[in-house]
Amino acid sequence: MKKIFAIVTMLVSLLVAVSTGFTATVSAAGQQYPSFVDGAALVQPVDKTKLLSKLREIESKHGIRCAVLTVKTTQGMNIRDYAQSVQDQYFANAPKGSILMVISMDNRKWHITTDKTMRTKIIDDVVTGDLKDAFINDLKKGRYAAAFTNYGNKVDELMTYYEKEGEAYDPSKEFSFGAGAVAAIISFLIGGGVKKGMIASMSNVTNAVEAGQYLKRDTFNLIGSNDRYLYTHTTVVPKAKSRDNDSGSSGGTGGHGGGGGSF
Repeated sequence: MKKIFAIVTMLVSLLVAVSTGFTATVSAAGQQYPSFVDGAALVQPVDKTKLLSKLREIESKHGIRCAVLTVKTTQGMNIRDYAQSVQDQYFANAPKGSILMVISMDNRKWHITTDKTMRTKIIDDVVTGDLKDAFINDLKKGRYAAAFTNYGNKVDELMTYYEKEGEAYDPSKEFSFGAGAVAAIISFLIGGGVKKGMIASMSNVTNAVEAGQYLKRDTFNLIGSNDRYLYTHTTVVPKAKSRDNDSGSSGGTGGHGGGGGSF
C-alpha cells in the first residue's frame, strides 16, 4: 500500500512540475515585447495586423527579433540613444540577434539599431544603403505601412543571404576590378575610333609643320600691348549646406550598429 502511495505521489509531483514549467514558458512568451508598436498612430488597424504577422514570420524564420517602433517624440533624447536604449531593454533576448527601427515624428527622423550579434549579419553600410533605399521613399510620402513592410522584407532578404553565404552582404564586394578594366579598355578603343573618324571627315583640317601656318595673313595687326597688374582681394564665404531629407549616418555605440537620418 505504501509503495502504491509513493508511486501516486511521484506521478502527481511530476504532473505539477510539468504544468508549472509550461505555465512559466507561456508567461515568458506572453511578456515578449510586440514586434510593432505604433505609438505615433501612423498605421491603420488592418495594416497593423498584417505588419505584425509579417514581422513575426520573419522572426520565426531566422530566430531573430525584427521590430518597428513609432513615437510622437523622443522627449529631446537623441534618436540613436533612444533606439539603443529600447533595444537593450525590450529586444535583447533574441538568440541570433535583433534589429529595431524607430520613427520619431516630432523631428521626422528614423534610426535602425542592430545589436552586437546582428551587426555581423547586417553591416552598417547596408543599413544606410540598401536597407534604407527599400523604405525611404514610402516613408517620405507618408506610406508608413508600405515602408515598414519593405523594411521587413529587406531584413528577410539580407538574413537569407547571410544564412546561405555564411557572411553578411557587402555591396563593396560586388564590384569586379577585372570587369572594370575590360570596360575601360573597350571604352578607350571605341572613343579613339570615333575621334579618328570625326577628324578624317573634316576636310578643312590639315597638318602644319609650324604654328605660324595656322595664322591667316593680313588679318591681324598688333599696334601695342600693356599689362597693368595692381592687386587682388579675395574673400572666401563658406557655401551654405542645404538640408538633405534623405541624409543618413551610420554607426552606433556600446557594440550597437546601424544608422539613421531624416525623412
